[in-house]
Amino acid sequence: MITVGLSLKDRPCLVVGGGQVALRRIEKLIDEEASIIVVSPDVLPDIVTYHEAGVLQWIEKPYRSEYMVGQQFVIIATDIPAVNAQVMEDAQEVQAFINRADVKDDSTWVFGSATEIGDLEISIFTNQVSPRVSRLLRQDIETRYGILAEWLPQIRLWRQELQHILNTPKEREKFWRTNLGESEFIQILEGQGDSVKENIVHAISRIRSES
Repeated sequence: MITVGLSLKDRPCLVVGGGQVALRRIEKLIDEEASIIVVSPDVLPDIVTYHEAGVLQWIEKPYRSEYMVGQQFVIIATDIPAVNAQVMEDAQEVQAFINRADVKDDSTWVFGSATEIGDLEISIFTNQVSPRVSRLLRQDIETRYGILAEWLPQIRLWRQELQHILNTPKEREKFWRTNLGESEFIQILEGQGDSVKENIVHAISRIRSES
């Protein structure tokens, strides 16, 4: 699989099933502001709450092929193999992207384990080998790189400033290679970034005075 980021805002997403697996995926779709239809005779109370709040549409019926019309992304999450197989067939006919919980090799799109560090969003994919490994990696990244949340807003401001005082991408790339290399990055992660910040500020001031 090729790892990509998708914007699902207002995209039609069909979820067949109403248990814990479906709920976990539904909550990710809600975060993306997708247009969600859930089809299942029974669903968890949280899904009912989302329906009553207008966050998604719940069709309180068994799945029928007509519900597939116009769908682009499909999540198959029931515990009935025959239903899952029918949803799979229908989704393939409309060329929708498929996420199937019971037969992972049938999935054409998958959910990674994601974490946010300030303005930085990191997704982890283990090729569906181990959700546990994904969780451990996420926890390690949050611990190891959490300090970057304090740095990212300042780095954004510096980049904006450099776009005004350095004319070409090549010049800006050289600036960052010189002032924010591997050793500086390690200093930041180890909580010793004051000198890095001071050097960057002085370097920008020097460029301003020379221009």
